[in-house]
Amino acid sequence: MTGMKEKDYIESLIARYLNGICLPEEQQELKLWIEESPENRNEYLSIKDIWDSSRSQADRAEGQLVIFYKNQLEKTKKARILWVRYSSAVAAIFAIGLVISLLIPQEKSSRHQNMQVFSVPLGSRSKVLLADGTLVNLNSGSELKYSSDFSDNNRVVSLSGEAFFQVKSDSLYPFVVKTANFDVKVSGTKFNVCTYDENSYSSTTLAEGKIELKIEGSNQNFVIKPGEKFELDRKTRKYSLESADIESEIAWKDGEFIFRNIPFPELVKRLERWYDVKLNYSDKGLQSYAYTGRFKNQETIWQVLDALRLTSPIDYRKMTFREFTLIYKPLN
Repeated sequence: MTGMKEKDYIESLIARYLNGICLPEEQQELKLWIEESPENRNEYLSIKDIWDSSRSQADRAEGQLVIFYKNQLEKTKKARILWVRYSSAVAAIFAIGLVISLLIPQEKSSRHQNMQVFSVPLGSRSKVLLADGTLVNLNSGSELKYSSDFSDNNRVVSLSGEAFFQVKSDSLYPFVVKTANFDVKVSGTKFNVCTYDENSYSSTTLAEGKIELKIEGSNQNFVIKPGEKFELDRKTRKYSLESADIESEIAWKDGEFIFRNIPFPELVKRLERWYDVKLNYSDKGLQSYAYTGRFKNQETIWQVLDALRLTSPIDYRKMTFREFTLIYKPLN
């Protein structure tokens, strides 16, 4: 395919994907196209931006036509409008702004390590149902690995990034989550683990049940109770175990962002991961600023930045495609 036919076909693939009606082979084809070049990736993200911002409650009714157009940056060109019909089930899936799985995470098998790998790109979220009945919510930029012989009596996984685990109870065969900094062992419970490579810390927060934690390379073991959060400073190896705000810690899995006095640098990291954007800032006033606020995932990065501008001493300026500069403007 070349020229306009190829563009029409790719736009049709994107439309089918955003409406949740892509076949697995079509999802893989679109994934490969996006990865071919930065231009292809920008094309997809540009369409997705307008998809996110154009949806409203009225758009989610069964049988309603979904309208979105491509390339908002080219103001002088007439946008092409794509119409796709979608069902109420699909509408429910896409009732949030972040696509759940940017091209559903591909299961990959490594012959050398005999491992199964689920990777979630930036700007996306996904769910994985394991063979033992455990449900794992994976956050943006996360990766879950486990042996191909994972089963009811061999329940060990490795995580980088962030995940919320709802572990099927089995006292005979514990479920183990391995990270670069600590291992978590449970029999059946609900808990969150956050261990992004770029973070200065790794943490786990317990919503229900009980978990045992062992720090890597040491004999230190901890029993964590419901409502507690364990946090380890990777550089100093110092740790804390204290009461946690469970709602804000795990809200991401249900399509919400809840921040309560979050340090601004941490807020920036999260927004960059969730929306796959670059947020630059240099003002020292922002370094020490703590933000409190609440967003729904159905809001686009533009809406989030506008909300920050209205409710905090922050302004923004767009620099390039999906790159912004944040500016400190103390409120009068």
